[in-house]
Amino acid sequence: MTFYTPGGLKIRLPVDYAFALMARLHPKVSAYAVLRMTEGLLAPPVMFSSVVGAVSFFRAFAPYEIGLFTLVAYLAGTVVVISGAIVPGLPRIGALFGSRGYILDVAIALYGFFTVGWQGVIAFLLGKALGRVIDLGIQWWTIHRHRMFAKYGLPITISEILFFRAYLLHASATGKSTDLAVSDEELREESWMGCLAQLAKKCPELVRRYESVW
Repeated sequence: MTFYTPGGLKIRLPVDYAFALMARLHPKVSAYAVLRMTEGLLAPPVMFSSVVGAVSFFRAFAPYEIGLFTLVAYLAGTVVVISGAIVPGLPRIGALFGSRGYILDVAIALYGFFTVGWQGVIAFLLGKALGRVIDLGIQWWTIHRHRMFAKYGLPITISEILFFRAYLLHASATGKSTDLAVSDEELREESWMGCLAQLAKKCPELVRRYESVW
């Protein structure tokens, strides 16, 4: 009932169901592209807050301003994620940023230490931490508004919502079905194995993690 994106994001859906959906897009759109877009759709809070934090350090703002601006940027990213707003190019940038976000945050914090001192770094980290706490609360509220997915008997978190959103964006762009229900024929292993095999060529270690759950 669980699989992962290339960047390690957990998606709590059956492998056969998820790949039956993505197989509709194959070969025009690969499973890798859908999963990377899922990561990119989740990235704005971390990405926005990191960029604003770096700019705040560069401008040598006061610690309280750094913390406040970082928090506001994090929550602005949360609004983008929850609202489903799609800025052209943002999911692609977010996917690149998402897998390196925490490394960049360490680099930004080190830069901040040498530009404004430890108080600014603490303010930056607190702004991110508070943003994350508020973000989780908003996610919880949003999940309970998406009871439409309950009819498929699937557990829903923001990861699954964004996976569906990534699929729907690609399906709309390629003229494929946007129905999230799959048929028995689509669930047969031979119907989606080609899609999974393509992903296995690109990410063999990732797919080996799937083998124990389908």
